[in-house]
Amino acid sequence: MQKQTIIISGPTAVGKTDVAIEICKKIDGEIISADSRQVYKYLDIGTNKEGLLSKDGIRYIADIPQYLTDIIEPDQKYSTKKFEQDSEKTEKQILQKGKVPVMVGGTGLYIKSFLYGLDDLPEGDETIRQQIQNDIDSNGLNFVYEQLLAVDTESANKNKGNTQRIIRALEVYKLTGKTITELLNKKQIKNKNFKHFVILKDRNVLYKDINSRCEKMINSGMIEEAQKVLKMGFKEDSPALTGVGYKHIIQYLNNKISKHELIDKFSTDTRQYAKRQITWFKSQPYVIFIDASKKQINLEILSQIH
Repeated sequence: MQKQTIIISGPTAVGKTDVAIEICKKIDGEIISADSRQVYKYLDIGTNKEGLLSKDGIRYIADIPQYLTDIIEPDQKYSTKKFEQDSEKTEKQILQKGKVPVMVGGTGLYIKSFLYGLDDLPEGDETIRQQIQNDIDSNGLNFVYEQLLAVDTESANKNKGNTQRIIRALEVYKLTGKTITELLNKKQIKNKNFKHFVILKDRNVLYKDINSRCEKMINSGMIEEAQKVLKMGFKEDSPALTGVGYKHIIQYLNNKISKHELIDKFSTDTRQYAKRQITWFKSQPYVIFIDASKKQINLEILSQIH
């Protein structure tokens, strides 16, 4: 029987990696990172990378290998689809070595793509979307709703009053000739053997930890790290530098905000991001919630792994 893949997720600053390392030591596991910011090279402090990057391009934390960090340049894009492909490949390689894959991270869409696959829907078409929006501007949302109702009753009724979803459903139909309901119903769920643990912490405690960590990151070289990447020739609008924290540093370097404002904005945006993460993970199926305040959460997780 194939070894069970373990997923350890949760909001930023909840302590996922520390837990994962201890779990890996007990079950002979290796880590697959599910973090959309840690894929970028050269940016370690602001993405909370741990351990050391070896010459073979693999990061090691306490001798535990961590894959899918430091894999692209700051000016490159990395899609969820690419993560799905890379994580599947990495999982297979870990299993072939007789070890246990342990996926760790807070990028919910990455984890969803790995476990269940992405919806088989076309990319957006800006021209079609604009045409639909023009119809709404000229004739009202109900005009477009009636168009959708004529071809996809289920989607129209489900999304009545939701402008963006009505636009998307009609866009998909115009692009494919098939309804979004039909395409989603055809989606194949992957047959994976996994346990998905979500670590949660008291909201006030988590926010306090986030504030402390953001300030520490800024005062521990995150500004200089961003400057180094800029000096390497990467532009300010590179994907790696548009994330929370680095985008605020760019504002600071351009004298648009003070250092105090930098820390405040960084902390605020990170707290808001954590809130969205919590909402996301609470909506996911087949998850086991773990209270971070418990003293022996590693044992609690290990007791549920087989």
